[in-house]
Amino acid sequence: MKNILEKFNKMKTVQKVEFILASLCTIALLVGMPVWAWFSSVNNMETMTKIKEPENLDIRAGHYHSIINFELSDISIEDMYDTTNNVSIPEYRVFSVSAGDYKIPYKLQLAYTTNIPFKYSIYKATEVNSEGANTVAYKPIYKDPDDPTTDGKTYYYKIGDEVSLTALNGDVTNEAYYGREIGIKQKGNTYYDKTYDNSSDAPEIYAVPVYLQSETITPTDKGEDAHDYFVLKIEWNQESAATNFTKWNKAENNKETDIIYITASRSTG
Repeated sequence: MKNILEKFNKMKTVQKVEFILASLCTIALLVGMPVWAWFSSVNNMETMTKIKEPENLDIRAGHYHSIINFELSDISIEDMYDTTNNVSIPEYRVFSVSAGDYKIPYKLQLAYTTNIPFKYSIYKATEVNSEGANTVAYKPIYKDPDDPTTDGKTYYYKIGDEVSLTALNGDVTNEAYYGREIGIKQKGNTYYDKTYDNSSDAPEIYAVPVYLQSETITPTDKGEDAHDYFVLKIEWNQESAATNFTKWNKAENNKETDIIYITASRSTG
C-alpha cells in the first residue's frame, strides 16, 4: 500500500487523473456486473413465468351474453296464474356464471322484495341443441353482432336439479293474508339492521327484502371458456293461491314492481 502511494505521489497531474478514472471504472464494473446479472435473471423469470390473474366471478345472461339480455320487466301478472283451473303459469329466465380461469367455488345469493306474491326458484341448466322435454328457450333481446341471422338465434336449456336456497339468519316470516313469505321487519335481525335505521326508517312490510343463499357450487371444469348455466323460475306462490289469492286484483296490481338481485360471491367454506 505504501509503495502504491509513493508511486501515485510521483505521478504527474494528468497521470493521477487517468489513474483515478481507471480505478473508478474498475469499481463500477465490479458493482455493476452482479446488479446487471440480477436484473437479467429477474427479467427472464418474469418472461417465462405465467402471472396468475386476479380471481373473478361474472354473471351474464344466457349463452354468456351481456347481462342486459336478462330481462324481467316484461312479465305480465295477468298471465301468471289461471284462476279457473288453479294452474300456475311460470316464467323462466336464463343466466350464466363464469368462475374465471381458475374455477373458483362460489355461492349464489337471491334477494327480492315481496310486493307481488311470486315464488322464485333457481335450477341448474345445460345448454342443448334443440327444444325438448323440460327445456326453456332463451333469445337475446339485443342481437349478437356475431350472429348471422336477422332476428338473433334462440338457445335452449335443459332444466336440471334445483339449487337449494336457505334464508340467511332466518330472515323470513309468513304473512297471514296472502300466505306468502316476506322479509322480517324487526329490530335485531342482521340484514334488517344493516339496511334500515331503526330510529327513523319505517319501510312497508313488502319492501323489506328476503335474503337467500345457496350452498357452495363447484363450477364446471370443461375448459377456461366454460360457464355454469342456471334458470330462474318465477311463479305464483301456491300458498298465496290457497288463501286470499282471489282477492288479488291482477289488473289493478299489474303495475306493481319488485326488486330482485342475483349475485355470486366466492365461497369461503
